[in-house]
Amino acid sequence: MQEVVVPVSAFVRDLKNAVEGAFGFVALRGEMTNLTRAYSGHIYFTLKDSDAQIKCALFKNQQKMNHADLKNDAEYIVYGRISVYEPRTEITLVASLVIPFGEGMAAMQFKMLKEKLYREGVFDAEHKKQLPEYPKTVGVVTAESGAAIHDIIRVSRKRFPAAEIVLSPALVQGKDASASIVAALKRLEKLDEVEVIIIGRGGGSKEDLEVFNSEELAIAVIKCGKPVVSAVGHETDSTILDLAASFSVPTPSAAAELIFPDASEILQNVDNQLNLLKKQTEGILFSKFMLLDNLTLSLKNPNEIISGIFHRTEKLMLKAGALVREILSRKSTEFSELEKLLEMNNPLYPLSKGFAIVSQNGRTVKKSADLQKENPFEIRFGDGVVKIK
Repeated sequence: MQEVVVPVSAFVRDLKNAVEGAFGFVALRGEMTNLTRAYSGHIYFTLKDSDAQIKCALFKNQQKMNHADLKNDAEYIVYGRISVYEPRTEITLVASLVIPFGEGMAAMQFKMLKEKLYREGVFDAEHKKQLPEYPKTVGVVTAESGAAIHDIIRVSRKRFPAAEIVLSPALVQGKDASASIVAALKRLEKLDEVEVIIIGRGGGSKEDLEVFNSEELAIAVIKCGKPVVSAVGHETDSTILDLAASFSVPTPSAAAELIFPDASEILQNVDNQLNLLKKQTEGILFSKFMLLDNLTLSLKNPNEIISGIFHRTEKLMLKAGALVREILSRKSTEFSELEKLLEMNNPLYPLSKGFAIVSQNGRTVKKSADLQKENPFEIRFGDGVVKIK
């Protein structure tokens, strides 16, 4: 059988794909050695036990998720993905979480879940929803007999009595609590009148708060079409619910104070606005009355106005009459001059002065040589015509 020869790079690439595809993300426990902080900000170290070791890298962009104090010769649990560095064919654990071994598996699982949900965008701002300014109906997910619901009712009655509270009871501790909270949340989401939802309980131990670190609950919260306020009584690390909710407060009472506006402040603001509106209205009316008074004072007596109009009319008529007479006189003079001019240009005008016009065959004879003596002709005088045969 013929052997197949491949380049080293092709083989190492196939090896990388095989290793990374087979293992993906893993959690390894071991002792940290060779801890190095590079100038780039990346951290490199070796994780080993008595029989084996593996190179690890914690890149700068992952360090914001890790708050553990890293040091050599201490035992840690490292969570990350297996990768093959091709230039040297080295298997490397690219770390996402590094926690001291003493913190326990529960803490590691919580941090792993938190990182997973961060990567999936569950905690992104785009999922956060605004609270209604004046909520009419508020839904609450908590234990029916717990102190949380009583605290919320007490604060709401004090701050905003007009609001209604709808309780969707749920278990808030125990192994079935997370599923119970999700079911209660979905019941409230179906009610159109509910505008905002509080999920919470009073104070409890760290173990009691584990039910609020559920991935299922986080997904239900961001998919809920209404804003969710986390009100889990704690003062230390945030829960998954805190990170997924639109708003997070430390206690149910604080949630009520966040959601319900203070009715006394609202009434005071209304009074302030009414007073301001009253002052503005009075100012406008005063200025309008002043304007009306000024207009009234500026008005003249109608008789004076009419008398003034008649006086101006008489002056205009006198002026118009004078202009007409002037125009008629000027035009009369012009007409006389035109009349004289026409008279002077009348071809018969010289006849009145003793002159005569000789015409023959309908034409004026201007020269003696043009007169045909053998034919009849006419002589026109100022007082008549004499025909000569």
